[in-house]
Amino acid sequence: MTLALREQAVALYRRGLEAITPEALMRGALALERGAGGTGPAALRVRFLDREARVPLDPAGQVILVAVGKAAAPMAAEARRLLAALGDALQGLAVTKHGFALEGLPFPQMEAAHPVPDATGVAAAEAVLRIVSGLRQHDLVLVLMSGGASALLPAPLEGITLADKQALVERMLRTKMDIHEINRVRKAVSRIKGGGLAAFAAPARVVGLYLSDVPGDDLASIGSGPTVPEPVDARAVIALLREKGIWEGIPDSVRRSLEGGGLTKDFARLPAPPLNGLIGSNRHLLRAVGEAARAAGFRVEVDERPTTGLNAEALPGLLARWEALRGREREGALCRVSGGETLVEVTGQGLGGRCQELAALTMPRLDAESVFLAAGSDGNDGPTDAAGGVVDSESWLRVQRERIPYDALLKDNDSYHLLQRSGNLIQVPPTRNNVMDLHLFLRG
Repeated sequence: MTLALREQAVALYRRGLEAITPEALMRGALALERGAGGTGPAALRVRFLDREARVPLDPAGQVILVAVGKAAAPMAAEARRLLAALGDALQGLAVTKHGFALEGLPFPQMEAAHPVPDATGVAAAEAVLRIVSGLRQHDLVLVLMSGGASALLPAPLEGITLADKQALVERMLRTKMDIHEINRVRKAVSRIKGGGLAAFAAPARVVGLYLSDVPGDDLASIGSGPTVPEPVDARAVIALLREKGIWEGIPDSVRRSLEGGGLTKDFARLPAPPLNGLIGSNRHLLRAVGEAARAAGFRVEVDERPTTGLNAEALPGLLARWEALRGREREGALCRVSGGETLVEVTGQGLGGRCQELAALTMPRLDAESVFLAAGSDGNDGPTDAAGGVVDSESWLRVQRERIPYDALLKDNDSYHLLQRSGNLIQVPPTRNNVMDLHLFLRG
């Protein structure tokens, strides 16, 4: 397989990212509606993927913009541009991952750690709670949520320290728990998650615009749903942790909090249910890559069903669907586009991420005609500076020729150095976006 086809796979990945920037998604989702005769801003016009809504603005009120997640800075910047006519009535705060801030944003920005929270995240959470506290019923809180927000806003319940929260998250990340399960636990021991932010903002109205980074696009799981009111079911969370075999291994403070029922959030103060909706998801990335591939001359199949589960369990299905397509389309340039969010079972001490591991596992399974790419839409796969990997049969020959210890590196969860040594890492600048991952097969 030629180097050119691997390069083309990376080029299609980049084209897809360029087509679904947070700024572009915000432009399609938010507009300021002028009053009769153009006398001043009268309402927000919000366009979710499944509906539109008009949100009246009170001339005596203010609009508080809170953006959290890997896409927080560009989302906030574009919202500020779209709502510039509000002038001083618009205030804001953006919280994003370390290295994801933008210069020139007219709002304060705070950076915090992901995926394991740190002290900067605790400070950011307190800043968010301060900016939405003490508001009045004619004020509006506009919340812009994107992937990574759960880790960026740690606001643990009283008695649970940051160290306890870090230990809990690290234990869950090393267990076979998907993002929905992890966020169920997070919501039960947080003041902000599970609608807590909306409760703090009451009696102000709340509007939430969500970019999805979770399979199924469940708003309650995106950033753990800070504007999605959800009563805590502590007994169900305890049962989940017991089922996963980690109940006895989590900090005592967390167990005591859950045994006490967790925090009952005061949703009764909400003047109305928050207006929440989705403005972008993984399918936007998949469709954009598919369009770019068609323009490049490929016959394309786009599968919008999310691929989930452990990489080793998800890979046979991915390969089988690629082989089925190749069987139907025996000649010519061919492309299969899919995505989702898989899991890594962490037992070693190496460096890597789910996309890098998936690419490494695929490497020895490819024939001489096929290229496979797995990359994250945020540009950071796991705690690394790589977005993922792109491999072909020549990658496997190189591993064997240079005697790279393939099995040992994978056993140590060191897919990063495996792909680095074989020349198959994908490295791009942070995209300041997160709509899950891209899985791409090509045949030249």
